[in-house]
Amino acid sequence: MKILVQVLFFSFFSIVTAQSPTTDCNYKINVDTEEEIFKLTQQSLAEFMVGKGQTVFMYFSLMKQGNIKSVVLHTSLNALEMPPMICYNDKSRITFQLENGDFVPAPFLGEETCGRQTKGEESLNNMTSEGAFYIDEMSIERLSKSPLKSMRLTTMNTNFDVQFKEVISNREIVEPIYPREFFIENLGCIE
Repeated sequence: MKILVQVLFFSFFSIVTAQSPTTDCNYKINVDTEEEIFKLTQQSLAEFMVGKGQTVFMYFSLMKQGNIKSVVLHTSLNALEMPPMICYNDKSRITFQLENGDFVPAPFLGEETCGRQTKGEESLNNMTSEGAFYIDEMSIERLSKSPLKSMRLTTMNTNFDVQFKEVISNREIVEPIYPREFFIENLGCIE
């Protein structure tokens, strides 16, 4: 009898474990009803750069609205001089280069938009921008199989190239961040 109870317990545990998602999703918004699907993950630090009188922070989050899936890029520039405005239009895109050599384009979703600038009275000047970039099923498949290597952000005015770090870690960051693994670890959150 004891063996039968143990077999039933382990069978039940195996079924429950197999049905549990392997991705630990941290949502900012999660609406999944018959009428509407809208998911937005919390921002994750993807890159930061310090130098030349300025600091740049870039964050990724993932979004699903209906059947449309996208990566949202949040950018914050802090500088002694007023940072340039980042604007997106229908020609804007992110192109990811993966470690396996593949390139994954993600075109901008939405209407022409520009970031916000704030003049620092007792602090640095600031510019923030946010844009959603479409990722189709082929892109999702590629991004889920290989870590990121670099990214080119094409805006209305210019291009920005980013080489992703293996790990972002310091005393202020509780757990290390692995930006190259962002899509591999999080794409399940918008499936």
